Amino acid sequence: SVLPVAQCCVSLPQYLEFGVEGPELWLATSLDQRVSVWASDWLKDKCELLDWLSFPAPASPEGLISLPPSLAAFCPWKPGILVYVGFGMQKEALFYSLHKKQVVEKISLPYFATALSLSPTAPLMAVGFGERLLRLLCCPAGDAQEYRGHDDAVHLCRFAPSGRCLLTASHSALLLWELTGG
Repeated sequence: SVLPVAQCCVSLPQYLEFGVEGPELWLATSLDQRVSVWASDWLKDKCELLDWLSFPAPASPEGLISLPPSLAAFCPWKPGILVYVGFGMQKEALFYSLHKKQVVEKISLPYFATALSLSPTAPLMAVGFGERLLRLLCCPAGDAQEYRGHDDAVHLCRFAPSGRCLLTASHSALLLWELTGG
């Protein structure tokens, strides 16, 4: 059976370093723990598959209504790296190198993630969870700050382009966090 695309993410990195043609590098995730990475030049009607990733996962647990989403993003502070979270063998964030074609770093998480955002200005990762929790992680050390206060599962988190604010959303609440410090 065909599973729908769960998420798309676009980046404008140095695509030539991957030996492909196209001014945009983008990725798509699906509900079955797969990520495809593409280079495209829409004006020339070109789209080329750069990488196809499949992350192992156990059988669906009993009593789980739905699996956590598969989420991925290009890492702004580490060119050539994408970060993946989703239902898998472990509760973790995986840093995958498009150059080495392998996972190069793992950060343990307390639960399976339901939201992911990477700061465009600092090595910070925001991860939301179904347990009404938001975790801000300093990468690569994995030092974390946890924030509770959502009324339901955190299903969206997004850093502002400045990196100084973070927007999070749960069922009926939007929270805007101001990030301070260095």
